[in-house]
Amino acid sequence: MSGPEAPGTNRFDAVVVGGGHNGLVTAAYLGRAGLRVAVLESRPRLGGPCGPYEFLPGRTLAFTNSPGSLNPAVVGELGLARHGLRFVRVDPTVVQWFEEGCFLGWRDQARVDAQLEAFAPGEAARYRGLIGGLERLGARLGVSLDGPPPALDSLRKRLSDPADLRLFAAVFEGGLTDLLDAHLKSDQAKALLTLLALNAQLVPPSTPGSAVGLMMRPFALAAAGGSGAPDAAERVALRGSTGLPVGSMSAIVDALAGACRQYGVEVYPDTPVARVLHGPDGVRGVVTPSGTEFLAGRVISTVNPVHLFTDLLDDDAMGAEIRTEVTATPMRGSAFKVVLEVDSLPPYAGLPEGADPGAVQACQFRFGSSPRQIEDAIAAALAGRTGGEPLMWGLIPTLTSPGLTPRGTHLISVNAWHAPYDPYDGPWDTDRTERFGRRCVDQLSRLMPTIADRVVDHRFMNPVDIERELGLVESNITHGDMLPASLFGARPHPALAAYRTPLRGFYLSGSGTWPGGYVTGTPGRNAAAAVLRDLTHDQRPHP
Repeated sequence: MSGPEAPGTNRFDAVVVGGGHNGLVTAAYLGRAGLRVAVLESRPRLGGPCGPYEFLPGRTLAFTNSPGSLNPAVVGELGLARHGLRFVRVDPTVVQWFEEGCFLGWRDQARVDAQLEAFAPGEAARYRGLIGGLERLGARLGVSLDGPPPALDSLRKRLSDPADLRLFAAVFEGGLTDLLDAHLKSDQAKALLTLLALNAQLVPPSTPGSAVGLMMRPFALAAAGGSGAPDAAERVALRGSTGLPVGSMSAIVDALAGACRQYGVEVYPDTPVARVLHGPDGVRGVVTPSGTEFLAGRVISTVNPVHLFTDLLDDDAMGAEIRTEVTATPMRGSAFKVVLEVDSLPPYAGLPEGADPGAVQACQFRFGSSPRQIEDAIAAALAGRTGGEPLMWGLIPTLTSPGLTPRGTHLISVNAWHAPYDPYDGPWDTDRTERFGRRCVDQLSRLMPTIADRVVDHRFMNPVDIERELGLVESNITHGDMLPASLFGARPHPALAAYRTPLRGFYLSGSGTWPGGYVTGTPGRNAAAAVLRDLTHDQRPHP
């Protein structure tokens, strides 16, 4: 890793703006192809939400709690195992709290079906029927996550079967609530899929197009060759993770940084970009606030497109119309972070008979007890209020990464939704932050009844804190809504959706591009592929 910015001018084949996980993925692929690459990161540490952050003195882990979403192609092609990336494959993969008892997402389909049947007779068959229909729809639409996306209005034309057309309309034009009501009977089964479809989105499940989140795994499954996955859990929308990274989610960033070093990428932390440089022939590079220039014929931005077009690009780069339209994209973030250090593990309540408590504690836990509760929490946040029952996803990373704390204590890492970025009755302050954080702990106590007595230290971070610390605009972790009109060939704008832009040599990547947010590395891989394809047709000299 290189140090802080050097004075003068630096010349490269490609400059990557932003050292989050997608930026590192892009840089590693370009470096592997033989390009001289620089990564400029404004923060002292790499990785963004997936990178290491010291929440408590000597207690460092990542913000993210989304295990197993990293694209396996990225892991294999960049040789991340050689750089220390290891996974612990947990089973069950998720525990979701319900008042009647917890649901466990076993890898064994029969054990999942038994719980669905307990929710309502025949629910397992209904659930499997819905998931099967989504998988068939994904296969017939033929949408790839691993390349430029199609335009949304082209998708319907790929279908001819009336049943497919009806399901397409329900998913892409109807609300998630209506879709689930039409196929399932129990509030519990509906809540499982509602949380999955709307993860981190400040979008009520009644919103048209809100079911599209259920299509991402069917799209990936279709691209992988259909339903022949050896693990049945990989075939369903509720499927589990490929495992928990040893060392917390930040181990992914450590391995990507190692791959970058292997391929000669130069990384510059503490190096914010002030402006993208361009001229009649296209992009020229970037300049920092101190005036240091990093020149390259190819620049790839992985930062939030709203920040990019607001702060780093002028009207002349791609035209005032595109700039105005991108900067008008609503962010509507709502992330709130809770990190607890406990002196001992709190036992879980409400587990099914025969479940191994230790195995359950090692997996992800979720809170969202019914479609109505989820809708109410989101509606409250949209009105600027904090709901009474926060939606939460969390992990106890010290169970699979015991080196994160000394002396046998444990860390409980929670991402809570939906905390309004701009509360209706005044800004976030210490008192408001503590109140909402305590409400999250109270919610946790439904699963972990003795947790309050075991906490020895804590850190609560409100949406404004997260924006300031991570640069996430309005605390939106996905760089914008993940609704149909904001995905496919419109993410982040129709003129920018294939990673290329009207500014020659300038590319986009990151969560604000297809296929959207979360820790997959897919946008970074796709953007690198676009750059490398264009290199065969564009042999410009360095600026």
